[in-house]
Amino acid sequence: MRSVKLAFINALTLFIGLGLLTGSFSSRSAEAARFETVPPLQVNLLGNLRGQYLTVFYAVGTPSLISTGPAQVTLAQIKETRSVQITADTLNIPAVQVEKEGFRPSYNFLVFVVSPQPNYSWVNADGSVPQGSTASNNRQATLVNAVSRTTVEANSASGTLQVQLGK
Repeated sequence: MRSVKLAFINALTLFIGLGLLTGSFSSRSAEAARFETVPPLQVNLLGNLRGQYLTVFYAVGTPSLISTGPAQVTLAQIKETRSVQITADTLNIPAVQVEKEGFRPSYNFLVFVVSPQPNYSWVNADGSVPQGSTASNNRQATLVNAVSRTTVEANSASGTLQVQLGK
């Protein structure tokens, strides 16, 4: 009788263990979301820059080791890019879906570049080109500013992040 109970317990343990390993007892998986939404942006104080082009890079990067300001970031990967011609003092850029890789954040910097020509191409201070960068000969910038992800999250409670670029 004791061996029958032991055999039953062993079989039950094996059945439950195999069920857990194959996932047949779970209806959901721990898969991460593939995209993350960056809120809409309102970029202000652009009046003196009319006719030029604003490019926003949604990127993964690191700040400079020497505190030289928000314009000196080293970008490892550019996830998304939005470029518009400056026609007014204020520009509205709609929300953007940025692809995530695994459980890591999809971006940690928004980099704003104003250039006299379209198709600005980012090159880091050390001459390296980030992954996902578009190749062009335009590297002339009138204004560069970077905003960290923590700033985006802290200031977008209203739904639209307001960024002051002009002087």
